[in-house]
Amino acid sequence: MDPFDPGRQPSGRTPAPGRLGLVQAFANSFWDLQAGGADEWGDAAAYGRWLDARGFDGREASEADRAQAIALREALRRMALTHHDAPDAQPVAGDLAILDEVAQRAPLRLRFGRGAGSPPCHVAVGDGPDAALALVLGVVAEAMGDGRWSRLKACPGPHCGWLFYDGSRNRSRQWCSMQICGNRVKGREFRARQRRDRVHET
Repeated sequence: MDPFDPGRQPSGRTPAPGRLGLVQAFANSFWDLQAGGADEWGDAAAYGRWLDARGFDGREASEADRAQAIALREALRRMALTHHDAPDAQPVAGDLAILDEVAQRAPLRLRFGRGAGSPPCHVAVGDGPDAALALVLGVVAEAMGDGRWSRLKACPGPHCGWLFYDGSRNRSRQWCSMQICGNRVKGREFRARQRRDRVHET
């Protein structure tokens, strides 16, 4: 599989474009579609299989590797959740500290000359667990630099949290899928208003 392929999406949800597909797949690993919602990285072996599927060598992935990946994943998810109401909000210091800690071990280099009009990009050195996290951080850094990072949002729908890319002109999209989470929330709000109205009428 191409590491930048966001993978299979739940019905009604759209994939992130280009290299951000890796970040989306990384962050959405908290929900394994095949297992009905279980964490896709349930143990070190499962994390290793995820790495293998993305083109990294996961054979030696340890519990410490998995724990570090989960810490980074959850920091990115918290940062993406803030993009709803305040796209330009600054991440909390604790989450930036997690990114910095992982970055200190991240074997990255810059690559130029991918083609006319193509900007420089980060590429990972090696192919193990550290290289996978390095590439995720490299793509995040690129997206922060060109303005796409604030378009990656975590859905606030109940029991969701799926990361989606907001491609709307004014960055106003709120749900991973209007047909799924948006309609569910609107339905709950409608029923709550009906209950309140009935109480006021009595």
